[in-house]
Amino acid sequence: MQELANIGTRRVRAGATANIQDAALWRWYADLMEDNRVACVRKEGMWSVWVDGRLLASDQSYDLTLRTAFVMQRALKAI
Repeated sequence: MQELANIGTRRVRAGATANIQDAALWRWYADLMEDNRVACVRKEGMWSVWVDGRLLASDQSYDLTLRTAFVMQRALKAI
């Protein structure tokens, strides 16, 4: 029974973490859109996300492309 409670707790925590990450992602995206710094292009079944003229990510999935670009831009800022 304790194991089921632990699984439930982990699911709640994972959901909360996902919500926080999604909020940060969409805040980042909205800020870039407002400042005209991001371009999302779909060509031949692939999405590409460009930030400040730099290609950060490409994939068939729009969601995955945005998430990858978000992580890549943060990594580049840390350098």
